[in-house]
Order: sequence, then structure tokens, then C-alpha cells
Amino acid sequence: DCRIIAATNRKVEDAIQVWGRWIMWELGTIRDLLATVMSPDAIGFWDSAAATFGTPSFEESVANLARRHEIARAWSEFFADYPIIVGPTWCQPQFEHGFDIAGPASAADTLELIRFVTPANLLGLPAVCVPAGLANGLPLGVQVIGDRFREDLCLDAAEAIEASLGTLAPIDPRT
Repeated sequence: DCRIIAATNRKVEDAIQVWGRWIMWELGTIRDLLATVMSPDAIGFWDSAAATFGTPSFEESVANLARRHEIARAWSEFFADYPIIVGPTWCQPQFEHGFDIAGPASAADTLELIRFVTPANLLGLPAVCVPAGLANGLPLGVQVIGDRFREDLCLDAAEAIEASLGTLAPIDPRT
């Protein structure tokens, strides 16, 4: 149903914007302190993310928190009809080492890559990622998100996905 897809997309987009502005405000208050312990590449990524989301004022951040509660309510209403969401862990295949810190464009691309991960982080929702295959020898996964306190549904769905696909271990964790 296209209405479900459109509503879900709007919920994801809203959550991404609120998450980004929240992170920029919360950690932005200690950005200079973080710069003393983070690498120049990491601070460059931070600054690129700040350029994407902006650095809200205290007043804007209070309003952002209220918006977070509105989004959480909407997601809870969605979960009343659809108990789990299965989607991508990342929205593109895995990138090469160092891509995320290569510059502002790469940082923006990385933020786009994690777009489906951010709503669960913003809202404190249980989520589990399951390997689903390979792309150019690198792992791909799916993410199962459930409503608050429904870890059981997420784990059951992940178990069913893994049982259907078989155990995938594209990278030997011992090396």
C-alpha cells in the first residue's frame, strides 16, 4: 500500500532530522573539548555533519525534544498495526575504509547511508541487524525494528530471517 510507504518514509525523514539536530546540539556543546581527543579526520566529519544538520540553539533544542516525543507517538501508533519493520541496515553497500572521513561530500554520503539506523537510536527502539548477503565481497544486512520493549519480536524476526537465509559469515572474525 503506497499510503503505508509514504507514511513510513515521512516518519523516517522526521526522525533523521530530529536525531541530527539533537546530536549536533548535545555534543556540539562540548565540540571544542572533543577536538582535543578526536583525530582531525573525526573532527572534519563532525563539522561536515554540523553543516548538514545545523547547530541549534538551546530554545530550538527544547522544541526539538518536543518534536521527538511527537515522532515517538507516531511510531508507536504505526507499530500498533505493524509490529515490526524490516529494512536495510545501510542504504548502500559497505564503503571502503576511510571513505567516511575523506571530506565533506563523503561525510554527507555516510549520513545518508545510515539513515534507516537513526530512528531507532533517536527513539530508543529495539533493533537487530542480520547478515543478508554480500556485495563485492562485503557484507549486507537487514535491520528489524520493533516498538519499545518488544525486543522479543525483533529477535524472533531476526531468527526467522537467519533461518531462511542460513548463517552468513562473509568475514572471518578471527582475522
